[in-house]
Amino acid sequence: MPDDLYHTDILGWSKAQAERLRRVATGELVNDVDWEHVIEEVEDVGNSQLSAVKSHLGLAMLHALKALAWPEHRDAEHWQQEIAVFLANAQDGFQPGMQQHVDPAEIYARALKRLRKLPPIGDVPPRALPEAVALTAAELRSEDFGALDLLDRIRSALPPA
Repeated sequence: MPDDLYHTDILGWSKAQAERLRRVATGELVNDVDWEHVIEEVEDVGNSQLSAVKSHLGLAMLHALKALAWPEHRDAEHWQQEIAVFLANAQDGFQPGMQQHVDPAEIYARALKRLRKLPPIGDVPPRALPEAVALTAAELRSEDFGALDLLDRIRSALPPA
């Protein structure tokens, strides 16, 4: 097997490494396991899954912020539908062990920052939005927590008018 297979055919490399690891698991001495890259890939799997969950949560929050900042905009209903999709995608991948690595306050702050960097949406300035929202990773992980819950939580953090 060529030494550069990892860089030229990751699928072929992964299948070959999996077969070698199966042989190791049966007690066979195998000398050509690419341990450095196997370890790196195993580590990357968890990081990738965590990153996907955080990304979906961030997009859900960004769409919630857009829907609340411009509630009369023609796309507001679409943004609310997107919140539900992004939350469901996050919840599908959200494993219990990830909770300690998900900081809802940080994700919200990034979504708010991204919203403020967007070009103007229509001719109407955005409504005021809270700087922070009380959310927990456990709530966001729960399939019982949906788009309306996220919108209500952000609304409840708004200062009284």
